[in-house]
Amino acid sequence: MGEQISIELTIDSLTYDTQIIGNIAFVINSYDYFPGQSWSDFVAIVLNWWIDSCRALVFAPLHESYSFSFMDGPVKVVARKVSETEAELFYVGRDARHALMGTVSIEELRLALIKVTYQLLNAIDRNGWENEEAETLRYTVKSIESI
Repeated sequence: MGEQISIELTIDSLTYDTQIIGNIAFVINSYDYFPGQSWSDFVAIVLNWWIDSCRALVFAPLHESYSFSFMDGPVKVVARKVSETEAELFYVGRDARHALMGTVSIEELRLALIKVTYQLLNAIDRNGWENEEAETLRYTVKSIESI
């Protein structure tokens, strides 16, 4: 059995000027945060990228890898498909070394992305924020919901 995966967005951290910025991280087993609990990034942009990577991972052949990059790189999470239902996640830090985060369910990763995306979209709607990345995200999340 693999590790639990979630993606945490700190709603109270969200700010908006021309881009939506906030704290976002991958969380393994409810306590290991990658890249860190207070990592701040361009959340709408990275969620669009991550959804695209997850969708590719679902349909990928075994042993293919996909990056879940952060805008403020070079840190990223790399997912390597190890079975039809699971992927190994590696955290790639500034030193370019790969640290195994654990093996996770691809379906759990997909659902975590859907959940965090709707949390962000709800906050965007509540605050009346508008930008191109947020509008793209509304369509991108539909592409992963339907698989």
